[in-house]
Amino acid sequence: MRLGDVEIQVVLDSRKQETLAAVMRSGGEQVSSSVPQGKSKGEREAYSVSPREALEHFSSIKTALLKKEFNCLEEFDNFLLHLDGTKDKHNLGGNLLLVLSQTFARLLAKLKRKELWQLLREEMIRIAPDLRRRFYWRKFFKKEAPLFLFNLINGGEHAVYGPKFQEYLIVPVLNNPCDSLALGKFFFSKLKQYFWDEYKKQDFGDEGGLLIPESFYEKPLEIYSVIREKLHLKNKVRFALDVAASTFYDKQRKVYYLFPSKVISAKELLEVYREIIARYNLISLEDPFEENAWEDFSKITSFCRRKTVIIGDDLIVTNPTLLQRAVAEKAITGVIVKPTQIGTVTETLKTIILAQRKRIKIIVSHRSGETTDNFIADLAWAAGAWGLKAGAPQPEERMVKYNRIIEIYKKQAEFKILL
Repeated sequence: MRLGDVEIQVVLDSRKQETLAAVMRSGGEQVSSSVPQGKSKGEREAYSVSPREALEHFSSIKTALLKKEFNCLEEFDNFLLHLDGTKDKHNLGGNLLLVLSQTFARLLAKLKRKELWQLLREEMIRIAPDLRRRFYWRKFFKKEAPLFLFNLINGGEHAVYGPKFQEYLIVPVLNNPCDSLALGKFFFSKLKQYFWDEYKKQDFGDEGGLLIPESFYEKPLEIYSVIREKLHLKNKVRFALDVAASTFYDKQRKVYYLFPSKVISAKELLEVYREIIARYNLISLEDPFEENAWEDFSKITSFCRRKTVIIGDDLIVTNPTLLQRAVAEKAITGVIVKPTQIGTVTETLKTIILAQRKRIKIIVSHRSGETTDNFIADLAWAAGAWGLKAGAPQPEERMVKYNRIIEIYKKQAEFKILL
């Protein structure tokens, strides 16, 4: 495969900030893709350059991309990594590499007349052929859709006011994604009505969830419980938290600013989680400690065992080396996968492969500054992901991800496409 032409464009994300989009052409086909950007970032994420700087970097590599032939996605991505030449993508920028990588994957799928998720799964099998032979193949690559994790109340870095915890999520525990989305919308409508009755206003955060004019970290969970009880949904809806603890951690003092008037230690924060998990039966808890607190992650994972999935995001940043360490130290039972954290689709797939082999639950996630690209939905399906986080079921840039999962699910049911 030889590229006919490639263009890089600057577009606006959901926060009206500049990000990157790409257009690729080959064999009479044309595709496009765009990449999001996060506000709450792990310190070990791939380096991002400004979109305007990315345009300059692209002009220096465009000729090389058009001259070379590529046989697969991994070959294309490895060439990008070679052109950059740094471990953290500092020269070209992880955001530039990713928008090129995503768009190439989409173009390759179109030229092969395959669904994008099928192309991504084929790439995984090509990278790791043993996946087909392993007994857990069917378990991970099942026909079921991922759970939807809806962020209905935004806090932390995603909100201009409210509690320190960053995301308060509801999780419909249903097999059919159509039903999950319908239930998520219904619950959200009741939540908005509750806010209007209680607070006389409805403000929204970066991910489309409501902002709560209270700082107590437990209040959103209390509200969720009230609504769930009224709707008789206790067996159909569970709750989850993305704490993003690094955002309220003081590295010098080694304390957490969870409360307005006092600081607490990691040991005290662990007790907070013990109480919350017991009281609300959380299905998952993400980034409960700051991104270098490996021992604290291991402690809470040991405590939770199978009751609550302990998820690493800033701790892992979609990096297979860090994931390997987390597995060795028994620090997590679930991992967030964000292609923007690592820089290319192939590197993302290698992290997914490792998670599959180690039986770590995979949660494919969006970013707070999103676009209407639905790439991560296909990635979630290809990965056999346990969950998909794409924000509240309202803004267009969030809904396209959920709707894409439903589209794939319906096609699977209709045509019985298994692999």
